Amino acid sequence: MNQKTIFTVLISTVVCCVTLSCESLQAALSSMGASISSAAASVSGGGNAARYDPNKRADPDGANWDIAALDTAAGADYLTGVEKDVILEMNKVRNNPKKYAELYIQPTLKYYRGKNYSAPGQITIVTQEGAAAVNACISALSASKSAKPLSAEKGIYLAAKDHAVDQSKTGQTGHGGSDGSSPFKRMERYGGGYNTAGENCAYGPNTGRDIVVQFLIDDGVPSRGHRKNIMNGAFTQTGVSVQTHPQFRYCCVIDYANGYVSKE
Repeated sequence: MNQKTIFTVLISTVVCCVTLSCESLQAALSSMGASISSAAASVSGGGNAARYDPNKRADPDGANWDIAALDTAAGADYLTGVEKDVILEMNKVRNNPKKYAELYIQPTLKYYRGKNYSAPGQITIVTQEGAAAVNACISALSASKSAKPLSAEKGIYLAAKDHAVDQSKTGQTGHGGSDGSSPFKRMERYGGGYNTAGENCAYGPNTGRDIVVQFLIDDGVPSRGHRKNIMNGAFTQTGVSVQTHPQFRYCCVIDYANGYVSKE
């Protein structure tokens, strides 16, 4: 693998992202040292852990989308319902970015008071940019081209799961595993052959739409690297893992690739 690869991490209101070659990834990750505030506990907020069922799928909003064409992970029995929903939501925005912004992102504007985001039934989140990031997202998606749907790939999922489970146990954040692994190395455990790859990490949300909308708005990330990963037409495959997190309640790891072949 010799192409540059995008890896980004979103931690509630504290964010950092990098665009690195394979060789320089680990050195940069070890020097990041991001300071994380536990006050930014959950962007989705309203998800009560006692009622949360990761295997239950959300309403797909079939009146507005061709779910049969976009729900590419529906038959992936190794994924939870929430993980399938994340892939469906990414495929919706790739299919029609402008409509996705109008349906699910523009309505959030009414919940901003300065930099505070206070949706009904959710904790108040202190964002870095306020409504400006939302308006920037709406403008960007309105001008974006469509991309083909992502398909679920088991080897990529296993790589994402390794990292999410690791962080569920350690409470760590970012792309480096507690065993020193990079996203590349984790994907190579279960397959290979890819020519480009990427990773998004988020902490807080626990529903497919909340996770994807958070990535798309990309508050506090000047490069908007999470949004670019989701909309990157070069990516054709994905793997998603959502796990609990001791500090932020939930973590989501999404890996992307093109040309990846899982081991038998």
